[in-house]
Amino acid sequence: MILSFMLLYACDKMTVDTTSVPLPVHKKDPKPASPVALGCIRGYFGDYYRTFAQHIEKVQPIDSFSNCYFYGACNTSFNQINLIRSDTSFVLAIFIMGIPLDSIPMTQPIPTEYGKYAEIQFYPFSDWNSTSPGHYSIDDFYGKGLIITDMTDDVVTGTFSGLLTSQSGKILPVTDGEFKIRLFRKYMPCGNGTK
Repeated sequence: MILSFMLLYACDKMTVDTTSVPLPVHKKDPKPASPVALGCIRGYFGDYYRTFAQHIEKVQPIDSFSNCYFYGACNTSFNQINLIRSDTSFVLAIFIMGIPLDSIPMTQPIPTEYGKYAEIQFYPFSDWNSTSPGHYSIDDFYGKGLIITDMTDDVVTGTFSGLLTSQSGKILPVTDGEFKIRLFRKYMPCGNGTK
């Protein structure tokens, strides 16, 4: 009797709920209404609004690498601007090559020229290796996605945007980027130290 009861109820129809639970969605962070502060780089990285205001140097002086204009190598075409800041988790590094600091701001549209380019890197503070999965970057001509709009008393102000990519092909859109950094000029001599 028990066996026939089990067989009878074993044939009941079973339904499985296949609706998936929706994943949490991050709403786009609000953009601050205040102007960008001196010493700061900020913008949207995906839907997250990030503010980078800390120096990456923890041992050396703060003007050693993060906010420098390097000039005066063996040829006159060497000019490099470093704008680097971090937050508690990530580093944002902007490098502008081939642009003499005293020629900024430039009349727009800026002509596309070899050797005048900008690079943006975004990566976890603990892992700067460019082949790491969390390392995103973009290389482009200066004046396209990144431009310095003002330079007063060696304080550069500007904007940036673009699609950063990782080595694995992941894309991180960056929008509404802006910065305001005081630069330190660093002369880089040729081998004998002469201009």
